Amino acid sequence: MAFPPIHLARHALLALLLGALSAHPAAHPTLRVALGETKLPYVDAEQGKGVEYDIVTQALSLAGYQPQVRFAPNLRAHNWLASGQVDAAIANGGGHVSDPYIVYQNMAITLCRRHIHLRRLDDLTRLRVAAFQGAHLYLGADFAALAPQIPSYREESPQATLNRLLLSGRADVAISDVNIFQQLSNELRHELDISPTLCPYALFTPTHYRLAFRNAQDRDRFNRGLRRFAADGGYEKLAERYQLPTRRGRPWFKP
Repeated sequence: MAFPPIHLARHALLALLLGALSAHPAAHPTLRVALGETKLPYVDAEQGKGVEYDIVTQALSLAGYQPQVRFAPNLRAHNWLASGQVDAAIANGGGHVSDPYIVYQNMAITLCRRHIHLRRLDDLTRLRVAAFQGAHLYLGADFAALAPQIPSYREESPQATLNRLLLSGRADVAISDVNIFQQLSNELRHELDISPTLCPYALFTPTHYRLAFRNAQDRDRFNRGLRRFAADGGYEKLAERYQLPTRRGRPWFKP
C-alpha cells in the first residue's frame, strides 16, 4: 500500500486543525461581576433577571464577554472586587469606573386626578406625604431639613405601604423610586385599583450607578458594549418588557 509523502500528510493535518478551529471559534472570556441583592424591578437574584441585571449582562455580551453574575450587598461586592474574587462590581468609585449604566430616580408621586402640582420641595409642606424608610437620610440635605416641617409626614416599610396609602387616598404624595413604585403597583393589582394615572415629579437628584473594574481594558470594552446596547434601543425594550413608566418615550432608568 502506498502512503502520501510526509510533507503532504503534514499539510493535510494542518488543514484539518485549521478547519476545526474555524468551525468552533474560541468561547468568549468569562467576566465575573457582582451586583446587588434582589430589588425588583432592578435585580431578581433568584430568577437571574431584572432591569439592572439585563443591562449589565447584555452590555457585557455585546462587548464579547460571557458574564458570570454574583449577588451581594454593596459592601461585600466591593470587598470581592478588592480581593480579586470578581472582575467588576457595582460602584461609583474605586478601580476603573465605567460610564453610568442605570439611574435610580426617587420621585414625589401623585395621582394626576388630584391636580396636585409640585414645582419645588417647599410645596410638600401643605400635603400628606408618605416616604420610604430612611428617606430623610438619603434624599439630600434640603429634604432632611424640610421633612420636620411637613405636618403630615411619615416614613413606611415595606414600601408597598406607600402604594396602598397613595392609591387609597390616605396620602397626597408618595416618595419612592418611580420604577419600584410601578413594580409594586403591578404586584398589588388584585388588591388595589391601580388604574389611576400617576404624575411623578422629579424633585430629587437622580442617582447614577456605574461598574468599577479591576482592569481598564475590560472597563473600556464594557463602555463600548453599553453604547451599542443603548443605540439598539435596549433601554426602551426593557421598559416595555417590565412595564415601567417613561417620560416622552424615555425610561426613567436610562442615564
